[in-house]
Formats: sequence, C-alpha cells, structure tokens
Amino acid sequence: MQELLADAGYSNGSNYYMLEQQGITGWIPVFGKYKPEIAGFPYDKQADRYTCPMGNPLSFKGFDCTADGRLLRNYWAAPSDCRQCLAKPTCAPRSRCRKITHTAYDEQYRRAYARQNSRRGKQMRRLRQGTVEPVFGSLVQHYGLRRISVLGKSGAHKVMLLAAVAFNLRKYMKFKPAKAVRHGHGAERGAAAFVQRFFDAFYNLLPTGKLRKCFERQNGSKIRGEQELCNSHGLF
Repeated sequence: MQELLADAGYSNGSNYYMLEQQGITGWIPVFGKYKPEIAGFPYDKQADRYTCPMGNPLSFKGFDCTADGRLLRNYWAAPSDCRQCLAKPTCAPRSRCRKITHTAYDEQYRRAYARQNSRRGKQMRRLRQGTVEPVFGSLVQHYGLRRISVLGKSGAHKVMLLAAVAFNLRKYMKFKPAKAVRHGHGAERGAAAFVQRFFDAFYNLLPTGKLRKCFERQNGSKIRGEQELCNSHGLF
C-alpha cells in the first residue's frame, strides 16, 4: 500500500505519524479546528517557542495528555512578563500567564494540511466524496441502517455486513461487462444464479430467531428487488 484515502473522522496526529513511519501517503483531511498558525503568535521552530504581540517569549514547558489520549505540547509565558503587561486583561484575564497548547504531532499535521490543499489533494477529496460517502448515505436511507434492531456489537456487525452485501450485489447486478453485452445474457444468467445461491447460503448460516427476522425485515425487500431485476431480464 502506498496511499490511503479516508475522511476527517480519522484525522489525528497518531494516524498521520503511523502512516509516515510506514511510508504511506495519507489523504486524510485535517480536522476543522486545527490551525497551522496562531494569529499574533509567530512560532520559532529552531528555538521551539512562540512570541506574543508584546514581544515576550512563550517557552516549551512539557507534554500533556487529554482524556481521549491526544498528546499535547504546552507553551507558557513567564508570569512576571504577563504581570507587567498592559495587554493581560484581554490576553490572559483569568490566568497568571498566557498559555498556548497544540498537538505534539504538529509537523505531521502541517504536512497533511499542505497535501489536502494541493491539486492532488483536491482530486482525492472529490474521489472520496464520489465513491465512499454516497455509500454510507444509501445504507442509512435505503438499507435499514438508520437504526439497528439487535443487541450487542456482534449482532450489529452482522446486520451491517448483510446490508453491505445487499448493496454490493445490487450494484453488481447493474454492471454489464463488455463480454456479456456481446454474447447476450449467458454471463448474466451465471451471475444471477451465483447471487441466488449466495443469498440462500448466507441466509442458512443465520441463527433462527430475532437475527433472521431482522434480516428478513431490513433486507428482504432488497433481495426481492434483486430477484425482480433478474426476472425482468429473464434470468430466473
């Protein structure tokens, strides 16, 4: 794998860092709250410090970790500098000094931010919007995934899997390869027979009871739709 495409839900420093370590280009849009620059506080990379509008330095003071596991870097101004500063009432009214906190993976974020604003990044965004995001919308709106009617992660995983199977098979049945077009419906009949056998085998694997009823309720209409589509072409 050389490239990976994902949405902003996977945007975090540890993911960017891991992908870079494995030599994979991550096309993951940076989360909207991230800002590469802090207005009025230029950053000196060599000295690893910020400078406030009044000319006072904010030096690196150590790392911190949030409740959800994000690693942060802390920069503080000297309390003596802020105590004598005329801008303190507006800059740091409720603390002893001005503090800046940003992600410990700032360099990885900056590179990801530059990629997403490049020409290639915009192409990858359109690709994601046209191939990935519509699938989730269809599963929610038309394939019964607005609400999961079973208990537990295992049952929810099976419902999700069955809905994905129904979606992919419907897409597959609409696909007409060039060979099938040239030679009539022979290839389509074989594909339709495979689809029917697949559904029968998959359904038989389900335990009886609520899960099977859930499958029938959420996906039965989709299966009947596939069969009607086949029947309209004389495949069954």
